[in-house]
Amino acid sequence: MRTITLFGVRYCAATQGELLAAITAPLQPGECRTAAFAPVTSLSQAARDESYRQVLNGMSLCAMDGMPVVKRAQKLDPALADIQRCSGPDMLRLVLAATQNTSARHYFYGTTEENLAALRQAAAQQYPGLCIAGTHAPPFRPLSAEEEAEDVRRIREAKPDYLWVALGAPRQDYWVARHAARLDGMRVLAVGAALNFLTGQVRRAPEWMRKAGLEWAYRIWREPKQFWRYAKNGAYFLYRCAKEDLLGR
Repeated sequence: MRTITLFGVRYCAATQGELLAAITAPLQPGECRTAAFAPVTSLSQAARDESYRQVLNGMSLCAMDGMPVVKRAQKLDPALADIQRCSGPDMLRLVLAATQNTSARHYFYGTTEENLAALRQAAAQQYPGLCIAGTHAPPFRPLSAEEEAEDVRRIREAKPDYLWVALGAPRQDYWVARHAARLDGMRVLAVGAALNFLTGQVRRAPEWMRKAGLEWAYRIWREPKQFWRYAKNGAYFLYRCAKEDLLGR
């Protein structure tokens, strides 16, 4: 798997097919394969926060979830002209399609109980034969150590091959980092809003906007409260790119 470092964050530089193969490849005994999907917002936060940067760099795979990240990588290394945006929602659908009608077991952790119920229904319609080993929606507040331990115990008892964590970044990435050592035998993927997109409860930007790198604008239009988060991190991303271009990498 090719890699490139942006602002101190080590990314996988891959096509969607290459990343799918890396996620679904057989695990070694005792292995927990972790994956983060880091767009501009996550990259900009990690560039300013060493602890978050260490979390992303500690993942088995850190995918480029955002066209600005992809374009930046291609500018720095023209040999990466073939790489693609590998977003959480896109990779979720690819993995589910690749594992339906197999023995692979999936566990969905996060979002809301209402959305998880809708997810079961959507998965049955869109991916018949998919095995869902369990679901759980933790409260929208910091969990105690005891509550987190109980959630991990419940997940381990379900014995999933794929654990999808949807707590929002950076919370979900820290959760994966804290518990990966106890999730051996699993592929643990932090996918944010991907579960909401799968059920249709949250509408995703049109494909042309996603390809043009304008999904952030659509998200702001649909969720105005996200404006300052996108504005602050987008401005920092542009600043860092300009600084590197002026001073050299």
